[in-house]
Formats: sequence, C-alpha cells, structure tokens
Amino acid sequence: MRDQVLLVLPTSWEPNREAFLAQLGVSGGGLGEQLFGRVFDALFVNSTEVRREFKRYYAVEYGSLENYARIVHGLELDDEDLAHERIFLVTWLPQVIDENYEENQLETILACINQLERASNEAKT
Repeated sequence: MRDQVLLVLPTSWEPNREAFLAQLGVSGGGLGEQLFGRVFDALFVNSTEVRREFKRYYAVEYGSLENYARIVHGLELDDEDLAHERIFLVTWLPQVIDENYEENQLETILACINQLERASNEAKT
C-alpha cells in the first residue's frame, strides 16, 4: 500500500538545496535552515520523482506515465504537469507548509520554486 500523495509538484528545475534556501533568504546554520531544509527534504529528497520511477521500473508494464500515475497512485496528470521534466509526489509535509495549519508557508515555497524554475529556464535559453 502506497502512502497518500499530499502534493503533486511538477517542475523542470533541478532541485538544489543551497539555491532553494538562498531564494528564500535563509542563511546557513540557523533555525531557518533547519525548518526550510526539512521542507526541501520533504519535497525533493523523501518524495517520489514519478517520471524517473516510471522510466526505471514500470514503463513496459504500464506503457505511459499517465497510465502509471492513474493506476498506481490514483492521480490524473494533465498536459501541464507532464510538460515538466520532473514530477515529485510528496507524501509528507512539514508543519510549516501543511495547509492544515494556519499561517503555513506553502504558497511562499511554491512561489520560490516557480522563481527558481523561471531562472533555470532563462539560463537555458
């Protein structure tokens, strides 16, 4: 039985802890690094990068990433999700980004990732 997916995070940005923390304005060695380092780990280290998992283990069995996501994870991925190089399935959210808590920072984190992705895309062109 798979864990429940709490967040689908499609991105073409190559996850980089230092860039992530710098974009948030978090300096090293402090409480901010502990809190938001945990966020980075939840989103990019302890999650499942479903495109890589599919290609590595399940491409023959399921035929397409869409089929795999729907059958195994119960998710419908749209064309916008599929356009990204990576699709992370997050099954645990630290309290600081959990929408069940007031004043969570999920929108801030998603905006940070979008900014990093835009910068990465600009650097590629």
